[in-house]
Amino acid sequence: MKRYAVVILVACCLGACAQPYAPPPEQAATPPAPPPGAAPPPRVTSEAQIAPGRWVVDQVRCSDLLGAADEDREAAAMFYYGYLAAKAGIHVIDVNQIDGNVRKVMDRCAAAPNITVPQAFRQALGRRG
Repeated sequence: MKRYAVVILVACCLGACAQPYAPPPEQAATPPAPPPGAAPPPRVTSEAQIAPGRWVVDQVRCSDLLGAADEDREAAAMFYYGYLAAKAGIHVIDVNQIDGNVRKVMDRCAAAPNITVPQAFRQALGRRG
């Protein structure tokens, strides 16, 4: 579990700094048409989501995180763990505390779904950044 957590944390930190890849316009694929009878894609409902797949990191609310699919929620929580640690100047992370700290943050989000995810991290873990 430690190696897995460290790998994810490093990947999230690197992902936060990386520029997203955008293929040249001639190679950009158009999204496939939904199958007949399929539900339309969900509307943008969060103030933090400025376009499909594009979010303002500091404006994502706990309700957005709580409403995400399990895998997406886990990935987002790990992203925020690394992102906010880097933003706060934290250079050493005890991987043994990650699961417990993320659980505290998720509990804080459940108690206050209208606060932002960074606020939930600060309130749950008592850090500034």
